Amino acid sequence: MALIPVVGRRSRKIKLLYAVLYLVLSLGAVTMIYPLLVMLGASVTSQYDNQSYQIVPAYLSSDKALLGKYVEDKFSANVATINTTYGANIASLQDVKPPKAADARTAADWNAFFAGVPSQYKLAGFAAGTASYSPSALLDRYQAFLNRKFHGDITALDKAYTQEDNTFLAIFPPFEQPGKHAWLPDSSLKSRDWAEFEKTLPLNFFIGIGGNSLYNHWLKEDAYPGKIDDLNKAWGTAYKDFGEIALAPLPEGNPARRKDWEKFVRTKLPIRFLVVDSAMALPAYRKFIQARYKGDLTDYNKQHASALASFEQVLLPNVSELPSQGAPLLDWTDFLKFAAPIAALRADTLETRYQSYLAAHGAPGASANIGAAIFASDWEYVKSHPSELRMDYLTRNYKLVINYILLHGNAVWNTILFCALSVITALIVNPLCAYALSRFNLSYGNTILLFLLTTMAFPAEVTLIPNFLLLKDLNLLNTFWALVLPAAASGYAIFLMKGFFDSLPRELYEAGTLDGATEMRMFASITLPLSRPIFAVIALDAFRAAYSAFMFALLVCQSPKMWTMMVWIYELGSSGAPQYVTMAALTLAAIPTLLIFIFAQNTIMKGIIVPSYK
Repeated sequence: MALIPVVGRRSRKIKLLYAVLYLVLSLGAVTMIYPLLVMLGASVTSQYDNQSYQIVPAYLSSDKALLGKYVEDKFSANVATINTTYGANIASLQDVKPPKAADARTAADWNAFFAGVPSQYKLAGFAAGTASYSPSALLDRYQAFLNRKFHGDITALDKAYTQEDNTFLAIFPPFEQPGKHAWLPDSSLKSRDWAEFEKTLPLNFFIGIGGNSLYNHWLKEDAYPGKIDDLNKAWGTAYKDFGEIALAPLPEGNPARRKDWEKFVRTKLPIRFLVVDSAMALPAYRKFIQARYKGDLTDYNKQHASALASFEQVLLPNVSELPSQGAPLLDWTDFLKFAAPIAALRADTLETRYQSYLAAHGAPGASANIGAAIFASDWEYVKSHPSELRMDYLTRNYKLVINYILLHGNAVWNTILFCALSVITALIVNPLCAYALSRFNLSYGNTILLFLLTTMAFPAEVTLIPNFLLLKDLNLLNTFWALVLPAAASGYAIFLMKGFFDSLPRELYEAGTLDGATEMRMFASITLPLSRPIFAVIALDAFRAAYSAFMFALLVCQSPKMWTMMVWIYELGSSGAPQYVTMAALTLAAIPTLLIFIFAQNTIMKGIIVPSYK
């Protein structure tokens, strides 16, 4: 019988009551849906916008936000590197704005120049968080490159690189510090393959390494710690900021300025950015080497792996052929620091090369400010590839999580088998117990039911230690038995199914008894067909409990080979994955349960509602 008669529904009070009820229900739905939408929005963000908690991230509609995402991605969210490269002064990633004076010609000039620049002036970007489970376009390309090069044979790669990796997804690029004074790439096979890989990268993947930024940083941090007035007083200049100062190819200005230039070039400027005049430097280098080795040519030949007959045969080293460490590199850096004639040294930086390029190819009056040129180039790339960038930012967190799960391939199989066994067990043990309590008038039936209700009063965490100790004594740890058996019987499921079985018509069982049917036959032919809705409820609950379990699954199966998806997702978050990657992992993990509920909701609702009418 309806709670509200049909006639009564026409009154204004009842209509108002209906309106209030629907409003309350709608608000309740919003409070459930809104957090889900926020999680979905957060799952497609990054460090740039993960604190905004927007349902629709701004970069999907705003070019400014899209530029901020691109800059964050390219420079690994390093604000100091962004300021150094662009010549900017921003405090956070959110301060990145499209350049006001940028134009397509400036970007085109820079791209044409930068395409021909030697590798020592370039650093591969888009390497964000390669050690902390963050999306990285560079890492994805590098791993795919190695996969092709070694034909998918990780064992061959490990042997060639003398390292131990189980999969190509665990490989990271060699560490580079091209802005350091004495850093040089080593001669290992991995470094040579990396150099080969860099040749395959698009131009926009590279960050230009300028000399001015290194010079500005040294002046500001070391020579005149934050005191531009002291620099102006010493140099006789009127600079307002350290960023205005350019590194000249040759020493200029008063003695103090020339001295600072010399000290920086000798000790801080990367040796790969330095041109040494052979005619002037060679005699000094031979004299320096002879004094350094105290005239012992044998020792020199040993340290340099050479076979010279005299020190007069010593030549200036080719920087591109120097080893990344050892006596030859140390000899060269010490010579530059202490003995090289200052007149033989010239700074050959990205800025000086760009100035020469513009003088020969650029538009009349074109600015040689490489920071503005790089920013203009990046802005033009964003404007010309908005759809591609937005699609990448929408999907890259999910791609990373999927690759992570596939990297641990047992996780998917373990989860499927665990859920299947849990559902099958729940649908065998619980119905039989509930059927016995419902069908047979047991003298101790109420006691058993009370015991089952008592188990519902305690949280599952209370049983963790006893279950662990019991499974340990039975030698069942790190097996599927350890996962399935403790939850095989559920007090809640038995209580719910007994109530449903009690509501089934007794006449059917009496007819079955008269026809000579056994209890198992009546259970199979009468109870099961009429109980599909409640079985669906129990199956869904068993699936949900098994699928979402990670604490108990981790406790009783500590071997990674037995870990389920939830344990690996927990491990992903514990390993330093950022919040937005964790959100993507949780969103993916929620999909199976959501789909099952959507497709089975009619059956589930029958299992909840039908008993109330019987």
